[in-house]
Amino acid sequence: MTAELVTPHPLARGGSWIGRASRRGREPLLEQSPGPGSPVGGLWASLVEVLAAIDGPSCALLATADGDALAVHGLARADVARVARQSRAAFAARTPGGPDPERAVDTVELTLGLLHTVIASVPSPEGERHLLTVTAQGVSVQVLEAWTRRLADDIHQALSATA
Repeated sequence: MTAELVTPHPLARGGSWIGRASRRGREPLLEQSPGPGSPVGGLWASLVEVLAAIDGPSCALLATADGDALAVHGLARADVARVARQSRAAFAARTPGGPDPERAVDTVELTLGLLHTVIASVPSPEGERHLLTVTAQGVSVQVLEAWTRRLADDIHQALSATA
C-alpha cells in the first residue's frame, strides 16, 4: 500500500533527457560533434552512445583550456560557457600550479547527490590542454572516473598520433 503513495522522482523515470529539458521550458539540448576530419570524432561518438544508454541525465563537454567548445552532448547552448568555466575552476582548485606534468591525463571527481561529474585534463600536441567534462546520474563515480580517464587517454593518443 505504501508503494502506491510514493511518487517516483521525475528524473528516475525512463525517457530521454532531451524530453525532460524541454518539459522544463529550457532551450533544446545541444549536440555538437567534432568535425568529420577530427581524430577524436569516433571517440566522441562512442561517448555519446554510452551516455545515451545510461538511464539518468547525462552530458559531456570537450573544450579547450580557454573554454572554446569542441564537442557538446546534452547541454543547452546557454549552459556550455558556464560548464566550461566551472570545469576550469574545479580543475584549477584541485591541482595547484596546473596539471601534473608527469601524467598525460589528470582527473578530478565531483559528486552532488546522485549526479557525478568527472573532469579530465587532456594534453594536446601543441602543449595546451583540453578539458573533458562528463556528468551522469545512474552510474557510480568510480566507473565514471575510470571510463572518463580511459576516454581522455584515448583522445590524448589520437591527438598525438596526428601531430
